Amino acid sequence: MNRQIRNVITSLMISAFAGIGLAAFAQSPSCCPEPVCAQPVCAQPVCAQPACPQPVVCCEQPTCGDPCLDKKDLVKRIEKNADGLRKHFKKSLECVDGCEAETYKENVRNFERATDRLRKDFDDCGDMSAQVREVLDLANCISAYMDPCSLNSKALADWTALRGDLETLAGEYCTTASFQQPVSLQPACVVQPVQVVQPVCCPDNNNH
Repeated sequence: MNRQIRNVITSLMISAFAGIGLAAFAQSPSCCPEPVCAQPVCAQPVCAQPACPQPVVCCEQPTCGDPCLDKKDLVKRIEKNADGLRKHFKKSLECVDGCEAETYKENVRNFERATDRLRKDFDDCGDMSAQVREVLDLANCISAYMDPCSLNSKALADWTALRGDLETLAGEYCTTASFQQPVSLQPACVVQPVQVVQPVCCPDNNNH
């Protein structure tokens, strides 16, 4: 009987001690911290924009002239009209005698050749000032020959078109085109003294 009582008391004491221990453990900080489940960082995809090439500007905007003008077409037109002028000018001088006629034709030929070189070497983005100046200077030289009373209608039409285009070309290169007043292409008959041996340029006197 006493043994049974002792067993009951012992069981009660063990239960009491177990309850006290559990309560104390519940109040004490945990020695094993709960694992922190970090959320994975998802890197945002970088969408690189394609590099769009900028338009190539081959030359600076001109400070003179019309920026919308196609200078290459202008030069082609000048060269074409210069070819026509050379041909029609030569025909106009078929009835002009005298030693000066060949000089007139040679100067017009030099002008036409200069326009050929300008068209062949033309570079819209290069410095063409020297070539343009050569053409303008030769045009000024031959402008004295463009006499309406001496040239046929085709030669005059070519020259009229050339003058307008040459003035435009000069404006594009910040310069000016100058032209002389035309003079008669008929050589003057100068009567030389007898003692002078030099030949006289006179269409009516071929025996010197």
